[in-house]
Amino acid sequence: MSQNVRHLQPLHVAFTATPEIFATDNKGAFVFPLTHEQGERVETLRYDEMRFVVSVWHPRDGKNIDLDKAYLELRANFVEDGHWTRLAELEPVVSPYQRGETFDGWIVLPVLSGDTGLRLYGGGFQPRARVQIRASAYFVA
Repeated sequence: MSQNVRHLQPLHVAFTATPEIFATDNKGAFVFPLTHEQGERVETLRYDEMRFVVSVWHPRDGKNIDLDKAYLELRANFVEDGHWTRLAELEPVVSPYQRGETFDGWIVLPVLSGDTGLRLYGGGFQPRARVQIRASAYFVA
């Protein structure tokens, strides 16, 4: 009996960081498209699961994030120029005594489409304040 099984290597996508000047609006909200070297979409047809990690912070010292008010949503687009579907709200992962210098979150989700675009929607941050974002996704079969 021959086993002709090919193991699919996981796909790691490091999304492009925010530009130097990226800020919330006057209500403390933002929309950040997650892009990478190949563009805005990720070919996910061969994968079953996405492990998504994100970190958001204010680049200036002394600015904290109120983790009781701030929230992040991960939204996906399964068809180019289609509707953006809310996949999940990301909860901050913090120690009980941390002051909220960063909003760090992660989530594991099933892959729902063969081709996916992703965006972060944020709210509850300081109004008209600069933020920096780093995000990556790890796709496994």
